[in-house]
Amino acid sequence: MVATQAAEITENTDTLTATGLETVSEILQDIASVDSVDVEVTVSVVDVVSNMADTSDDQLQMAQEMSGAVSRAVRSMEEQFVNVELPEDEPLTVTEPNVAAVVDDVEPEESQDGFSVLLTVTGDNDIITKDDLRLEQGDTTENQIVPPEASIFVPAEVVASADTTRVFATGFRDPSLFPSSFQNVNNGDFNRTINSRIIAASIGDQVIENLVQPVRASFTPLIENATNPICVFWDFDANNGTGNWSTSGCSLSNSSTDERPECECDHLTNFGILMDIYGGSAISDQVDFILEIISYVGCCMSIWGLLVTILTYAFNRKLRDRKPNQILISLCCALLGLYLTFVLMITLDTERGVEEIDPIPCCILAGFLHYFMLASLFWMGVEGYNMYVMFVRVLNTYLPYFLRKASLVAWGCPVLIVAITAGATRQMYAETDYCFLTLWPLVGGVLVPVGLIMIFNIAVFARVIRRLNKTVKGRMIDETEKRRRLRRFQNAICILLLMGLTWALGYLSIIRPASEAVLAVFTVLNSLQGYFIFMLYCVRQPQVRRIWRSQFQCCLPEFMRASSFRFTSNSSTVKNSSGRFLPSGRKRKANQSNNLSSQGFLPESVERTPPERVPRAPYQNKGFDS
Repeated sequence: MVATQAAEITENTDTLTATGLETVSEILQDIASVDSVDVEVTVSVVDVVSNMADTSDDQLQMAQEMSGAVSRAVRSMEEQFVNVELPEDEPLTVTEPNVAAVVDDVEPEESQDGFSVLLTVTGDNDIITKDDLRLEQGDTTENQIVPPEASIFVPAEVVASADTTRVFATGFRDPSLFPSSFQNVNNGDFNRTINSRIIAASIGDQVIENLVQPVRASFTPLIENATNPICVFWDFDANNGTGNWSTSGCSLSNSSTDERPECECDHLTNFGILMDIYGGSAISDQVDFILEIISYVGCCMSIWGLLVTILTYAFNRKLRDRKPNQILISLCCALLGLYLTFVLMITLDTERGVEEIDPIPCCILAGFLHYFMLASLFWMGVEGYNMYVMFVRVLNTYLPYFLRKASLVAWGCPVLIVAITAGATRQMYAETDYCFLTLWPLVGGVLVPVGLIMIFNIAVFARVIRRLNKTVKGRMIDETEKRRRLRRFQNAICILLLMGLTWALGYLSIIRPASEAVLAVFTVLNSLQGYFIFMLYCVRQPQVRRIWRSQFQCCLPEFMRASSFRFTSNSSTVKNSSGRFLPSGRKRKANQSNNLSSQGFLPESVERTPPERVPRAPYQNKGFDS
C-alpha cells in the first residue's frame, strides 16, 4: 500500500521539490529494508524511480547534493530486485517510461558462455517500451542487426564464481537519475557530459570487482559528433556516500571509436560514457594549454615576489612598524598560502575528468584553498578600511588595538565560513575530480563574501579617489603637479590591486560569449597578483631600494654601488675633489673662499641660486597612526 501510494503521489512531478525527493528516497529505503518478495511492490518501486527521473534537473541536483537522495533511491530499487520472488521461475520484466529492469535466476550451467544485456529505446516519445531491455545468454552484443544503444557482456567466469543465481539488469533512458557536477564539465569549446544511456548488470547483492576477465560495455552516443569518450561507472560510495561518476577500473578497449565507444571494466555496476560535446565559441586546446602554462609561471612568480616582500618588510624595523605595512605583510601571507595551495592542487590533479586524489584529502585541499581565498579577500577589506581612515576620515583616526581586531576578523571569519560551509554541505563540499568547491558551496561560501567585500572596497576606492582629486588646486599644471598626479594615479592603481578588483572578473566568467576573453584576463591578473604587489611595494619604493642597497652592498658590483650615490642637480650632496661627500652648501662656501683668497672679492663669482620653496608641513594628528 505504501509503495502504491508513493507511486501515485510522485506522478505529479511538477510539485516535487528537493525536500520531497529526499522524503521519497527515505520511503524507498524503508520499503527495501522490509525484504518484500511481492512483485507489485517491485513494480511500484520502479514506477517511483521512473517518476523521479521526470523531476526538474535543478531539483534532482539539489536533492543529490543535500543528501544523495537520488542515488539512494536507485540503490533501494536494486535491493528490491534481490528480494522479489519470480513468478513461476520466469524472468520478471518491469518497464516504465524512464526505467526498465529484468530479473532472472540463472544457473551456472545455463550461462557457460556468459550473458548479455541489451538496451534499445524506441517510440516517438523516446521512452523505454516493452522488450527494450533484454537479458540473453552468450555474447549477443555483436550479432544485432541494429546495434543496441547500450549493451553489457558478462563473462561466464563471473557468474560461476558467484554464490547466487539471481541476476538482474537495469536500463535508464537518460542520466538524470545520476546527477553530478562531474557529469557536466565546461572545458571552453565543449561540454564534457554523459552522452549515453545508462545500463547496469548485477549478480545478487554481491560486490563484483577486481575481475580477471573484464566486463565489456558498449554504447551508441546520444549526440553525434562528440569526441574523447571516457568510460565511467556510478560509484555509490563516492562523495561520502552521495555517489559520483568514477573512472576507476574502466578503460577504453582497442576496438573503441567515437561512433561506438566500448569499455572494459573489472567490476559490475551502472555504466555510462562521458564525452566532449562541442558547440558554440570557446577556448581551443592550444589556448587552454597556454593558459595552463601562464597559471604555473604566474603563480611561481607571485610566490617568489610575495616571499621577497614578506622578508623585506618583516625583517626591517623601519618598514615593519608602520600599520599599512603590517596589513601588507598579512595580506601577502594570505596570498602566499593561496598560491601554494593552488599550485599543489593543479600539480596533484593534472587531468580533468579523472579522480586522481582520494575524496578526503581532496576535500581538505579544497578547504585550505577556500580558507586562504577568503583570508586574502578579508585582508583586502582591512586594507580598504585603513585607506578610508587615512584618506577620508583623517581626523580622530586613532583606533585602539586596530591590528589585533583586524587580525581576529581577517583570520577568524574565514575559518567560521569554511566550517559552516563544509558542515552544511559535507557530502558535496568539494569536487573530487579537481578538488574545488561544488556549485552551492561556491556560491554561498565564496561568491557572497566576495561580493560584499567588493562592494565595500569599491565604495572606499571611490571616496579615496574623490578626496585625492579635491587636493588638486588651480587649472595650470606644472611639472611638479604632474608628478603629484602621477603619484596619485600610481596609488590609485595600487589601491585597485589590493582591493581585489581582479577577483570581480570571476563573476563575468559566467557570461558565455565573454568567457574566453574574461578567462584569459582573469588568469593573467590573478596568477600575477602577488608579483604586482612585489613590484608596487618593493621595486617602485625608493625607501625599499635604499634598504636593499644598504643590506646587499657587499654583493653588488662596483658600478652598481657607485650609481647609488649619483644624484641630480636637486641633490643635497655633491662630491669634492678629494672624493668625500659634502653638502652642496659647504661646497659653495669652499669655492667662495678659494675665489676670495686668490682674486679678492668678486660679486660675479658668487653663485646665486633661486630660493627654494619649503613645502608646508602636513597637519600632524597625534592620533594618526600611519
